[in-house]
Amino acid sequence: MRVFIFLLLFWLPAHAGWWPGQKAPRSIVIAAIKHPSDIREMNLAQSVAGLAAQALNEGAGDEGVWIETSNPDYSVYFHSLVARLKANVPGTFTPWQLVERYKARGIIKGYILYDFNRNDNSVNLATIYAALKKGVLIDITQEAMVSSKGLKKLYDATKADFKEATLHALLPELNPHALVIANPAYSNNRDYAIAQKTMVYYGVDTIFQSIIRWVKPLSPVIGWNKGEEFKHVEPCTRWGLINTASDWCMNLALLSIPPVNKLPQIRSLDPRKINWEEQLNYHAFVMSDGDNMQWTFGNFIHNKDYWSNPYNEDIPMSFTTCVLNLAQAGSDVYTCLAKSQPKHNSIVEYGAGYYYPDLFARSRPEPAKLLREYAGMINTEMKRTGAKVFGFICKDVSGEQALEAYRIYGEEIEDLTGMIAVQYSPYNGGYGKVFWVKNKKGTEIPVVTCKYQLWANLSKQGSGDPVPLADWINNDNASSSSGSKQLNWTIVHAWSHFSDSATHHSIVTKDKSITTAQRGVTPVKWTKDLLDKGTKVVSIEELLWRIRMQHNPAETRKVAGIHQ
Repeated sequence: MRVFIFLLLFWLPAHAGWWPGQKAPRSIVIAAIKHPSDIREMNLAQSVAGLAAQALNEGAGDEGVWIETSNPDYSVYFHSLVARLKANVPGTFTPWQLVERYKARGIIKGYILYDFNRNDNSVNLATIYAALKKGVLIDITQEAMVSSKGLKKLYDATKADFKEATLHALLPELNPHALVIANPAYSNNRDYAIAQKTMVYYGVDTIFQSIIRWVKPLSPVIGWNKGEEFKHVEPCTRWGLINTASDWCMNLALLSIPPVNKLPQIRSLDPRKINWEEQLNYHAFVMSDGDNMQWTFGNFIHNKDYWSNPYNEDIPMSFTTCVLNLAQAGSDVYTCLAKSQPKHNSIVEYGAGYYYPDLFARSRPEPAKLLREYAGMINTEMKRTGAKVFGFICKDVSGEQALEAYRIYGEEIEDLTGMIAVQYSPYNGGYGKVFWVKNKKGTEIPVVTCKYQLWANLSKQGSGDPVPLADWINNDNASSSSGSKQLNWTIVHAWSHFSDSATHHSIVTKDKSITTAQRGVTPVKWTKDLLDKGTKVVSIEELLWRIRMQHNPAETRKVAGIHQ
């Protein structure tokens, strides 16, 4: 009974959020990686780090392992982590030295053998057994080395197959509050899977379907699956799970240690500072793909295309982000993001994970009840971070199930400036339509769909390069009246590159430094330069406030504290 109670407590989230808790170490050692491209070496290091983190959770150790990486952003997070935990850093060790260190402490009991060349779920099966039997991951090419260190083989996955019978035998021993999707060709997140004793799998098949039915609803899915995006996100959504697009994250086992102190708040717009006397057409640009955790961890904050683009000083750009997931499972990343927020930029919390609200938990009883429960959790995290705008991707932004989701969000998420809705395909499937829902106080909250897409080489309505996009916005504005100004927004495809071809020649001549293809904020600057003088680019927050003011001036002035 004592063991059962312990496991129950270990498997419950540490706070009101949806990520499992991770206990903090007193010391953190660094695992030096000699050959970062050698997945066998990385798998070994990941398993050592995972077992050290698992020992922390079980009260059997007091030391964590940080895996060395060449990405400079992670160095920032490491120093932040050490500072907030007030942890000692005893030194740097090779993975093999750490094997000996933790064997001596009883944390490592042996090894789990796998064959990397199989490139299938046998390595994921080995990862599961590494967690359950407390063994390090050893490829067949490393077995002689590990044997020389006196470790015994605890499980042989070299000839094992991941079958339904294997799955059902393992499930009772695993943590049902998270799922790790791990590509057999890579090592990422095996530390987290071992630390949390999660199921680990890759592929979209009958076994995957059995797994997602078993995982508790409102749990995070760490990693990213194979094949077409919708085909693996949609089934997770239907079973009420939260994808996090975290396949390239590193050191999640340590970075997921929750913060003890209050988090810094992200900056939001005070509506009283908006120039309400000004009467123009207003347009906002919102960067896509912010729900992608691995991007935010590794190549966003200091990237000159996005968060650190110099044009952010001139453009009130808006960014979709995953701040709620960061606040729980990457607070050092979150802190770096919040403290470096460009002066005029707005942050949109993008769904609190990647799922489709209109399909959420539809394969479970009472899906609306589950979505409402999740919206309550989102509300808590929005307050904790200061986020005021909530966005999401729907299968059908105008469908009845989507409208039901909007009503639930409106009722459960307090202090919303507004919501923005994107359709899975095309993103601008709502074509600028606005839906209205009421919060618990009876105040109307807008749900605004995007009208256009800044998306290279996409031949769909309202989708294109800077030149045609600027023309569409200008044409809209030409038809506006003084009583009904244009209030729209464009989603910016984060990965689209736009070149200085003949199409953009008139733009490029304004800035001689633009000589190669650009993505992110720079193409937004090109578009802005082509807009007529009757149009002003504003943040999504200002756009939402202006939509509210145009729709219901008296109520908006009262809520915003604006005195005539």
